[in-house]
This record gives sequence, C-alpha cells and structure tokens, in this order.
Amino acid sequence: MRKFVFDDWNSASGGVALPATPSTADRAIAAIGTSIVWISFVFVAFPNLDLMVSRWFVSGGIFILADDPFLREVRDISRLAQPYLIGSMIVLIALQRLLPGRMRFCSPHKPLFVLLSFAAGPLLTVQTLKVLIGRVRPRELVEFGGTMDFTPVWQVSAACSRNCSFPSGEASAAAASLSLLVLVPARLRWAAAIVLVPCLLFVAFNRVIFGAHFLSDVVLGWLLTMFAMAWVWRWMDAYAVSKLWR
Repeated sequence: MRKFVFDDWNSASGGVALPATPSTADRAIAAIGTSIVWISFVFVAFPNLDLMVSRWFVSGGIFILADDPFLREVRDISRLAQPYLIGSMIVLIALQRLLPGRMRFCSPHKPLFVLLSFAAGPLLTVQTLKVLIGRVRPRELVEFGGTMDFTPVWQVSAACSRNCSFPSGEASAAAASLSLLVLVPARLRWAAAIVLVPCLLFVAFNRVIFGAHFLSDVVLGWLLTMFAMAWVWRWMDAYAVSKLWR
C-alpha cells in the first residue's frame, strides 16, 4: 500500500510520468481486499461490537455530542470542501489540456486520479451499497431512542430505502481525499500524509460520535474506497497513462 500512494512517478516514454508497476497495484488490491474480508468477518461474528462502540457516545438514550459546535464545524468543513476540491481538479485538467505549455506543474493523470477516486468510491461503490444493503443508522435504533431494529453489517434489510447507514459516505470521501497526495512532491509525501491521514480519520470517525454511522460503516467505507482507488490506479497504469496521456 505504501508504494500505491507514495512511490515516485518515473519519467519513461517521452517524459510522461508513469505510476508504479501493475504488480504494485495488484499487491495493493490483494492487501486491501483481504483486509475487507477479515474486518467484515469480525463485525459479522461479533455484531455487538458496533453497538458497544456506539454506546460510548450515548447518555440518556441520545448521542450527547451530536450537537457539539466543534464536531459539527468539522463535518460542515469536510462537506463544503468536497465540491471545491472536485471542481478544482476539473478546472486543472481543462487548463492543462487547453494551455499545455503554461499549465504543466503536474501531469494531467494526477488530477484525473483524484476525480476517479471520488467517482469510484463515494459515488459508485458507496451509493450502490447503501441502496442494496438498507441498513438503518444507530440513532434510529430502539437501543438509542429510535424505533428500528439493529442489523449486522452486510445483512440485507428493507428497513431503510434511502440515505442508509452502510457504508459511510463521509468516511468514503475522507479516504478518497488521500488521492490528493499524488499532487504533493514525492519528497514531501510522507510528511503530508502524517498530517492528512489523522485529520481524515477524525472526519470519518466523527460520524460514529454523532450516531450517524456504526464503526463498521466507517471502517469498511474507508477500505472499500481504498479498494476502488487501487483498481483505478491499476487501470490508469495499464491504460490511461500509457495511452491517453502520451
């Protein structure tokens, strides 16, 4: 996974930067896929783990930090930042294509990777699973003052038809934001990751504190997005970079 995110981009084939080898992408896919399977097994085998973690933030039948000003500000900032981030990548790609001689501070496939990470993770993977699984949110459960029954992760339910709990869209978007690291110079990427990763993890876990998601929604939402990003990386390495951006 380290190579997937942080490997330097080489300059073969006419000066066009190319990402890591396909074998690196394959290893990332295998590692993340294995993590998804084992973590899913833990949450399915021990479903009370989700309830136990959610109870940490409940008092008197309510999630006591749901209205905390700082936590709400964190959520609002993360939500508002996403359209600006995506819009910036679109503008950057357009400028690089229209003014290739003047707007060349990074290779065009890097902002494209950011866009495809958000499309493959938060948009496609997460929204599809939300509809298919239909899991209700913690704050809607009888245990926490609601009216609905708890269902373990991956169990299909008809209890929710829209805006469902699994997986967490905001955890997925936080994971997709890691794609921004490809825009950071290679020598600074680890330093940037040390700052960025804890912030994004906090944004993701914030949804558990609010009672909007279970721990499994957040952890698997993050991993499923990383899995989708690994496939995007593999596709770009095998096709897009070598053929579209020459």
